[in-house]
Amino acid sequence: MRILFDSDAYESVEAFSIYLDDDDVWFRNKAIEAYRRWAPKHAPHLLEDLANRDDIDGHRCVAAVLDAIPDSKQAATLSRLLLDSSDDVVVRRAVNQLISAKEATNTELQRFQSSEDHVVRSYATAVNSQVPKLLESLQDTHPDVRLQAASSLLKMELNDVDSKALQSAIEHDDALWKLAVPIALEHKHPRLVDLMSRKNRSKRRFLVQSLKDAVSDADDSRLRMLIDSDSSSIVARWLVGRNDPKSDELRHELLFDQRVDSIDKSRLLERLLHRQQEPAIQTLAKKLLDESKDELVLSAAQNLYTS
Repeated sequence: MRILFDSDAYESVEAFSIYLDDDDVWFRNKAIEAYRRWAPKHAPHLLEDLANRDDIDGHRCVAAVLDAIPDSKQAATLSRLLLDSSDDVVVRRAVNQLISAKEATNTELQRFQSSEDHVVRSYATAVNSQVPKLLESLQDTHPDVRLQAASSLLKMELNDVDSKALQSAIEHDDALWKLAVPIALEHKHPRLVDLMSRKNRSKRRFLVQSLKDAVSDADDSRLRMLIDSDSSSIVARWLVGRNDPKSDELRHELLFDQRVDSIDKSRLLERLLHRQQEPAIQTLAKKLLDESKDELVLSAAQNLYTS
């Protein structure tokens, strides 16, 4: 048996079948290993016998090689044989194979959608395009399923009723909200402003980081959308540390925007100290000293102003 393995004698794979029921566990394991190594390409019919056996190790062997079987139809047949396995991991792999290979029937997808296993429900939700069913999945007991449903819905064109239902679910589920913000930023979702209007400090940090990940230019329309919707402070935090001409222009605007709080303005000014000798920075500081009445802003402007 060792010689056969060492010489990669795939032609011998069928001969290993007699050892599947051997009293010695070493021989049983070697038979399973032979099936795993050679059967997918050279003797896939043997895997069907293995899948039909009432043996967890055999089921796991077949499940592990499903994606290595060249014939997708044959892989689908084997997957269906594994759907009733008592091993959850085996069933999950079988379901994933059917769905990823687009071999699952509508009846099977409905069955997967109502599975007791949240991983199986999540797989089915990922390929579901029916808005009512996805909205229903937003109430699932497991967050992975809810996240999968929300991810799909956020990329769809929804009517007002369905859009409000999605928004309501997001507002009451922090995990959904954290998923929704980056997707909304990426796709310039019409309800982006609603998602970005959270005031909680920890949520604001997440918003700013998400904005930094998604937006690279100070003239991006998403920034203007936030400024126009009274979310200037989030944009101000995005600006901290940026020194390109477009950012300078936007910074100047926000420093004189009454909606931006003094702490954010002060932080913007403090990060300009390395540019203190630039005439434009001195002009900005002088203008703030002349026009601002906020003590924190005045202090930061004074530190920046050298004359």
